[in-house]
Amino acid sequence: MYDALQVGPFTIQYFWIISISSFIATYFILDGLLKETTAKKFMKQHFWTVVFIIFITYKFSVVLFYPQLLLSNRWLFLTGGNNGIYLGLCLSLIFLLRNMVRERIVFKHFVCGLIILTTVFLGAFSLVKFIVLSVM
Repeated sequence: MYDALQVGPFTIQYFWIISISSFIATYFILDGLLKETTAKKFMKQHFWTVVFIIFITYKFSVVLFYPQLLLSNRWLFLTGGNNGIYLGLCLSLIFLLRNMVRERIVFKHFVCGLIILTTVFLGAFSLVKFIVLSVM
């Protein structure tokens, strides 16, 4: 069994299909799950920015962790691995905390929203992973 989907000349790893589908599912589940509060508005407003921060940090963290690879490989195919994901999560949490203070969101609501967001994403990721890997 291959770990990628071949679409014409493009090869898409199952990890990317699962991740993108999980982010989209999480966004829409949170939209239907949470009541209209300032925390929901805050989470919806910054959701895609956080996803972008995680992705960019994941792709370009190789500059911090493995700078010797920059001279030998193409930049498009470099990833930061697990360290890049963790760095992206830390940077996105700092971004959210900074905006929480700026927009005067109550810390209790922020933490509850973050816990719900994480739980929904992990559930969606597991479900989409099960579906994608059982079908393909």
